[in-house]
Formats: sequence, C-alpha cells, structure tokens
Amino acid sequence: MILHFLRHAKTNQVSPTGRDFDRELLPRGYEQLSELRSKLAQSPITVTRVFCSSAKRTRQTWTEIADLFPNATISFHDELYLASASELLTFLSSKNSPQTSLLIGHNEGLSDLATYLTGSDIHLKTCGYLQLSFPFDHSGFISASTGTSI
Repeated sequence: MILHFLRHAKTNQVSPTGRDFDRELLPRGYEQLSELRSKLAQSPITVTRVFCSSAKRTRQTWTEIADLFPNATISFHDELYLASASELLTFLSSKNSPQTSLLIGHNEGLSDLATYLTGSDIHLKTCGYLQLSFPFDHSGFISASTGTSI
C-alpha cells in the first residue's frame, strides 16, 4: 500500500473573514504548486483516492494539481482540518483503503504522523510532499514505524 502526503501550499496569514479555515493561497503558494507539478510530470505517481481537508487552502491546493490525477476519487473532510497525528491515523485506519491514496492537509499533524509512521524526524514545509510505502494490503494496518519513505 502507498500513501502520499501533501501539505497545502503557502498561504496568507489572515483571511478576509478573519477565520483560519478561510485562509487563501499566496502567489508564492501557486509558484510552489507549479514546481510540484513539474516534479510530478517528470516522475508521475498514480493516485486512486484523495482525502482532502475542507479548508480553503487545501481545496485550492487540490484544484491546482487535480488534473494530474484524472481517475482519482476526491473527498473533502472537515475532520482533517488541523487534525493531529492521532486524528489523522484514526481517519486513515478507519478507511481500510486498499487504494493508493493522497492525503492533503495541514501541519503539524501531517509531519507528526509521517514521523510516527516512519520512525524518522520529518517536517513537511508548505507544499511539502512525501510518499510512504507500507507492507500491508490496506490502510487499516498502518502503525508506528511501518512506513518507508520512497
């Protein structure tokens, strides 16, 4: 099983509404996504399932790369917004997904989960991407130090 992590791209520090949930990508965020698109074009990945936080910045991040995954099924989840590593692990485990999945979310939860799953210190910067491989048939079995960074 393969799981891809993507932290949203660079955002404004405040939103027009004053709510963190509504923060939007900065021009630098769109530049980061352009760089990511170039990397993925050179080394394509296959994703069949996308789990994305429902926050504005993660939705915008997905919109910029969605065409790279034309066959992927996307779902947006409020519970992924600023989720902790524990919450993300519970979410992924509950899906029992045998599919190659992409998780688009936020720090510190994404980095903490990657650290937990690999046993290595991982910090995803904005628009940071990570691919992990697991020796399991589905996401219900992922646990501490069972993932290998590819």
